[in-house]
Amino acid sequence: MRLKERLYSITDLAERFDISTRTIRYYEEVGLLTSVDRDTPNHPRFYTQRERRRLKLILRGKRLGFSLQDIKEMVDLYEMNPKGVIEKERILQFTDERLKEIEEKIDQLEMLKADLLLHRDRFLKEVIPDSEAIDTVRKGGEQS
Repeated sequence: MRLKERLYSITDLAERFDISTRTIRYYEEVGLLTSVDRDTPNHPRFYTQRERRRLKLILRGKRLGFSLQDIKEMVDLYEMNPKGVIEKERILQFTDERLKEIEEKIDQLEMLKADLLLHRDRFLKEVIPDSEAIDTVRKGGEQS
C-alpha cells in the first residue's frame, strides 16, 4: 500500500523560501517546476516533495549567480542520474565556468578600487596639499 505523498501549496513554498508566489509561477512557466495536475485553472497549485527540492536547488543556483537556463540543465542532469559521472562532470564544468566569471569580476573590481583610490588621492592633494592630511584621511581621521 502506497502512502499518500505530502503536497505543498504555492503559499507554503513561498513562505518557506521567502519568495513570492509569482516567482514560483514564473519558474513553472519556464519549465523549472511542475505543479500537480489541477482539476480546473482556478484550483490552487500544489507541489510534491520532489518539486520542493527542485525549488531549493533553483534558489541556491540563483544565489550563486547561475542563469535559469544553466540551473535547469544542472537540475535536470542531476535528476536523470544523481550518481552518474558524466552528469557530475557537466555540473563541475558549470561550476568551473562560474568560478572563472567570479574571478574575472573580482579582478575588475580590484582595478576599479585601485583607480578610485588613485583619483581620491589626487583630489585630496588638490584640496589639502599637505601629504600628512592624506595619510590622516586614509587612517579614518586619526591624527598622530
